Amino acid sequence: MESIRRAAVDPRTLERSAARSGFQAPGGEVLLMPAADDRLTGVKLATIAPENPGRGLPRVQGVYVLFDSTTLAAVAVIDAVELTAVRTAGVSMVGIAALGGATGRAAIVGTSVQARAHLRLLVELGWCDDFTVHGRRAEAVEELAAYGRSLGARATSGTPADLATAGLVICCTSASVPVVPDTLAPDVIAVAVGSHTPTAAELPAGLFKDAQVVVESQTAATTEAGDVIQAVAAGTLAPDAVVELGAVLRGDVPIDPARRRIFKSVGMAWQDLAVATAVFESEISERG
Repeated sequence: MESIRRAAVDPRTLERSAARSGFQAPGGEVLLMPAADDRLTGVKLATIAPENPGRGLPRVQGVYVLFDSTTLAAVAVIDAVELTAVRTAGVSMVGIAALGGATGRAAIVGTSVQARAHLRLLVELGWCDDFTVHGRRAEAVEELAAYGRSLGARATSGTPADLATAGLVICCTSASVPVVPDTLAPDVIAVAVGSHTPTAAELPAGLFKDAQVVVESQTAATTEAGDVIQAVAAGTLAPDAVVELGAVLRGDVPIDPARRRIFKSVGMAWQDLAVATAVFESEISERG
């Protein structure tokens, strides 16, 4: 997470990366996310197969290949799903800290790998030990809640009333329509990480009214962050009210803990590279 925090101050000065690209395959979508710095170059190849859960297979799969930037020799292959889970949860934690930190009970919306990673990191950091879990399938909700309890946290199946009173709400779903109401607490921190297309939004447009809204980059916010794009289109969010995470981390933008605060993350290639570099350097160090 620290490598992400350092890079997030202004990733454009540290990394060379391209926008996410993709193409359709018979079974779904293939995504490519490349990035490079002077030492290492990485490319994430991720696949999304919507019908796989019915086959008993993961919906998202993939690999991350790391190269030496000078020789372009491959130096590591990393599981892309696990890397993305670590990256996404790490970026969320940076965003949560920048917005004032987790307070009170947290609500985890979704039961995916991402939901598990966020719950785990919140517990490991000591930021939260009281959770409600929200999802469509009762068995999946209970499984994630049981996982939280195995970490020593209090975790139960959540109700709509729990969402309305939570101090932190994290949405980690594949839904294309909002999964929470616009009646969350007036001082809540809401985090949305599950979508990265203009037509998909986990947060309703009404939630953005009078909120402080933070994104990874203005470019990503206007091209990929459906939650933000739809709120702007609905007139509940002014385009110039959206600020970048780096500006908050540098102290350029003050945060008001009495206001509703929203962090929308779509995931960026430089973040994957930051995490992959940390994993690679840790492995090299352990080998001596």
